Parts: sequence; C-alpha cells; structure tokens
Amino acid sequence: MQQAARISDKTAVFLTGGELVEFDDTNKIFENPEHDRVEDYITGKFG
Repeated sequence: MQQAARISDKTAVFLTGGELVEFDDTNKIFENPEHDRVEDYITGKFG
C-alpha cells in the first residue's frame, strides 16, 4: 500500500469478486477515501 501511494497517480480498490469499490487520485484515496470499506482496508479494520 505504501508503494502504491508513493509511485501511482491513480488507484483503484476492488473487492475479491472483482467489484470496483473506488477509483480516484491516490492521495485522495489514502487521505480521505469516499467509501468506508476502502478506509477500513487501508487502516486494517476489515475482515
């Protein structure tokens, strides 16, 4: 995740079944994601 934030302009977050959850600027996704599922994944609060 840290490398994605460092080298990528855009980031997409998918669920295991291939559902696109969020696609946006990498900084926005890591600093202020639109969806709670993305924030939970980034902070390790999933599963």
